[in-house]
Amino acid sequence: MATSLESRAAYFVFIAVLGMLTAVTPLSIDMYLPAMPGLAREFAVDPAYVQYSLSLFFLGLAAGQLTYGPISDRYGRRPVLYFGLGLYLFACVACALSESVGMLIAARAVQGFGAAAGPVMSRAIVRDRFHGSKAASVMSFVVMVMATAPLLAPLVGGLVLKFAAWQGIFWLLCVYALMCLVALAVLLGESHPPQRRVRDRSLLAQYVGYLALLRRGPIALFLLCGGLMFGALFSYVAASSFVYIDQFGIDESLFGFYFGANVFAMLIGTATNGRLVMFLGYRLLLGVAVLNTLACSLVLLATTLTGFGGFWGVAIPLFFLLSTVGVAGANTVAGLLDLAPDAAGAASALFGVVQFSCGAVATWAVGALGGDATAMAVVMCLASGGSTLAYLALRVFTAAAPAER
Repeated sequence: MATSLESRAAYFVFIAVLGMLTAVTPLSIDMYLPAMPGLAREFAVDPAYVQYSLSLFFLGLAAGQLTYGPISDRYGRRPVLYFGLGLYLFACVACALSESVGMLIAARAVQGFGAAAGPVMSRAIVRDRFHGSKAASVMSFVVMVMATAPLLAPLVGGLVLKFAAWQGIFWLLCVYALMCLVALAVLLGESHPPQRRVRDRSLLAQYVGYLALLRRGPIALFLLCGGLMFGALFSYVAASSFVYIDQFGIDESLFGFYFGANVFAMLIGTATNGRLVMFLGYRLLLGVAVLNTLACSLVLLATTLTGFGGFWGVAIPLFFLLSTVGVAGANTVAGLLDLAPDAAGAASALFGVVQFSCGAVATWAVGALGGDATAMAVVMCLASGGSTLAYLALRVFTAAAPAER
């Protein structure tokens, strides 16, 4: 950067730029949600096909999680960011110009792959510049900036639909991508200079290193437990606009308020976890989160099958269910880093792959089952049930392990 990070102003600019890059992913997911029911009507297709555009976006994200890290270790962070953001910009234009749902689905897959560069490189840049508790502090500020995106994005998307067609959402994302590219060019220097780049291992060897992590203790169980919890979350993301707008008649411009209430529930749960984890430990809180999600999923399935409670019979179980998804994510990462402290980047990348792969499968399943509240509840039950089994296996596997630090 042109000015030292010791400067308070430069530090805030650094945080803001990384927050912008990290927010590319949630903006691309959540700003699009209010338009999904209208898209299904405009293209005259089953809602499942529009939900598949989310599935392919998540698959693109999953692929990007593994791809960008090793390449940036060899060639630097800025070239990878330029490539990813440029690809993302191209895909946004393709989405806006789509004349069929098939073209939209393909463009969304490319968009997801490009979008992954933002959060992956942001984490790498923080590790390049800071270490230990300082790195954790910086990353927490970046996450705080990014956390506003899921709250604001559906509201912005609904507002765009008040004055423009659905294409306006993707044109707005084009503008955001251009802003990120300008910020990258002007405000963010290269954090991984040539003398620190990986030259002694091939890219293939670095990718094989990911697989080696799976042989370390119960890492695979942690990945499965946390990944399936995010499958439950993304099944909600896939169905939410159809449930609120089509099933319960909520106006598109108001959808963001209802969606934001559940994002707020996740923030409350994550903040509470941050205070309790020091006293209760991440394994216990992970179990609480998993069991709460399973219980709420079963209640939600019962209310959707019987119609009990109408709108509130769906909204209330969802609120309490989503309040612990963030808890599961945070404690899964804690468990992974506890088991692989020397491979934090690779462990984080693997979790991203599993997380978004589960999201892709969950969103596809919701669409295949009809895309309504009952389909969402069924997928949530399956995901949280699988997560519970993985957690129980994890407890058995680690019963004789030393107490966590």
